Amino acid sequence: MSKLLWKWHNFGYQKQEIRTAVVFGTEGENVIIVLKNDEVLAFGENQNGCLGAGVVGAVKELKRIENLCGQGIEGFESSWCSGKLSIFAISGSGSVFSWGDNCHGQLGLGTIQFQLFDVPTKILGCLEHKRVVQVACGYYHTLVLTSQGEVYAFGRNDNGQLGLGNAYNHLLPQRVGGLLDGQIVTSIACQSISSFALLQSGEVFSWGYNSNNGRLGFTSNSNQECSPCHVPGLDGVVISKIVCGPYFTLALSDEGKIYAWGENYDSQLGNGPTLQCLTSPTIIFAGMGRIKDIAVTMFVNHPCAAITENNQVYLWGRVNGLIFTYPMLMSFSSFDEVFAVAFPPVIYQRSQLRESNNQNKGPTIIERFRKEFDNNETADFAFIVEGKKIHNCQKKQTVEDHSYDSFYAFLKYFYTDEVDFTPELALDVYAIAHSYLVTDLMEECEKILKSGLTMQNVAAVYEKAILLGAKDLCESCFEFCKEHLTHAVNNIECDDCKSKVFLEVFRWVAS
Repeated sequence: MSKLLWKWHNFGYQKQEIRTAVVFGTEGENVIIVLKNDEVLAFGENQNGCLGAGVVGAVKELKRIENLCGQGIEGFESSWCSGKLSIFAISGSGSVFSWGDNCHGQLGLGTIQFQLFDVPTKILGCLEHKRVVQVACGYYHTLVLTSQGEVYAFGRNDNGQLGLGNAYNHLLPQRVGGLLDGQIVTSIACQSISSFALLQSGEVFSWGYNSNNGRLGFTSNSNQECSPCHVPGLDGVVISKIVCGPYFTLALSDEGKIYAWGENYDSQLGNGPTLQCLTSPTIIFAGMGRIKDIAVTMFVNHPCAAITENNQVYLWGRVNGLIFTYPMLMSFSSFDEVFAVAFPPVIYQRSQLRESNNQNKGPTIIERFRKEFDNNETADFAFIVEGKKIHNCQKKQTVEDHSYDSFYAFLKYFYTDEVDFTPELALDVYAIAHSYLVTDLMEECEKILKSGLTMQNVAAVYEKAILLGAKDLCESCFEFCKEHLTHAVNNIECDDCKSKVFLEVFRWVAS
């Protein structure tokens, strides 16, 4: 829980009592918090009952949202357009509750209602027995992603933004098919009237309103695409994350590069003083170094943000009234800090749920990854390491500077979250994880290396830790050496050697 949440209100609760929270509205004037005891509370201006507390007018003290209490709420998503809000809450079991503006059926409740829903209502229909892990909102349309990698859509569809092959509004969730059939989608995002899906393979698909500004990432003879289309400018690039502003999209590759496309009237594409729109994905200024995360929101006054592997934060676009045409290094340390001082202030968090609370009857995305790992029939690449193949297919990628066993262990963790390698491989696996910015695996390797330090391997581990910039591992090696120095010297048979060792230590201390 971000400490910045406390700038909005003194809740009277200890921080450790709060599970999650959301701040929303045109000026960040509404707050909903979820306590670890499953109580859901809200306060704020409550325009048109948007807090879901079943009351009209401002709520000055914390009030329970009855329909959400006891539901295990883990995340929120919201959309705002023309002064009206649509809100979504996702439970740990994958149920979705919606309330607020529903003038185009964007709440997925099977009806259009011009008076706002002022209490959360569970979305049923074909989602009733699905586990939803992410919600993404356009101005009047909504996408949801299930744990099985399927996309469902509902709401306004006059530009094909639902991806259902037609331009009719849909009031209940409908599965998005076409080129997404048989694919596993890992993430979704929405512009104002366009939609995007990121596949397990790292490919990006888009649909909806395109215009001549290339909002979908490609030029087209039509201003709209009613079914998912492959974004061609990313061929050969593996994308790990997509985020959308109202009229543009950013994509982060597994190599730490940012690609941008769409409208650019506030320099949100980060490509210099030109305001030219980009109709195909283009790499943003590369002087930031390797990027590990990106963030934008649907508010036109908010900046674009990126965090490098060295935890430096860069901003570009509209930054508190100024226009940054190139990414600029700032003093922030997190996205929460960036958007807490933007206007309107918000807590930057995404509603994609972890898989640990899965209660869905079908296999989750992670479970499907585990099943398909090392399956030659579904493999995208054959990795050739030390002359041996991992997987077997026509596309081949040769991997150098790593052993077969260590790269296989890396791939297995990447797809299955399983740490399955010996301490002897941990150094090489750590190096691979460092190259691909798989920070969770780096932490697992550090644990294995720290617990397996010996007099025989500590020097090699220390040298590698320095090379890779692993400060914690360096400190652990140094502490190990301090603790075992006397034991090591006492086991040296030659007294002259012992003297030389102690003298070298004292010379080092004195220098």
